[in-house]
Amino acid sequence: MAEITEIFVLKMKDPKRAEAIRERAREDFTALDGVTSWKTYVTTDSERATLFAEIYTFPDNETAKLVTPQFAVRELCVAFLNEVDEVIVGQYFTEHKPQLGDPK
Repeated sequence: MAEITEIFVLKMKDPKRAEAIRERAREDFTALDGVTSWKTYVTTDSERATLFAEIYTFPDNETAKLVTPQFAVRELCVAFLNEVDEVIVGQYFTEHKPQLGDPK
């Protein structure tokens, strides 16, 4: 099966406050069997709201579906969720591999 990437684009209530809380949650969540990684990206346009992309990877869809629900019940992860002002998008992704051929 293909690797699964779960991407959340978030607006935080207070980005500075969320920093340490995110790091404690990251340490906790990535310690779970089945979580390959958790990376965070931040937008750079100072004229727009600061957004964060929280990107989690799992070896496959089955593992992602088993592990992801644990995020919402783990104390350190819930503390991070409490820092979220708005979830703009959150969904599972996998690499797009075009099916090239004769379009009909």
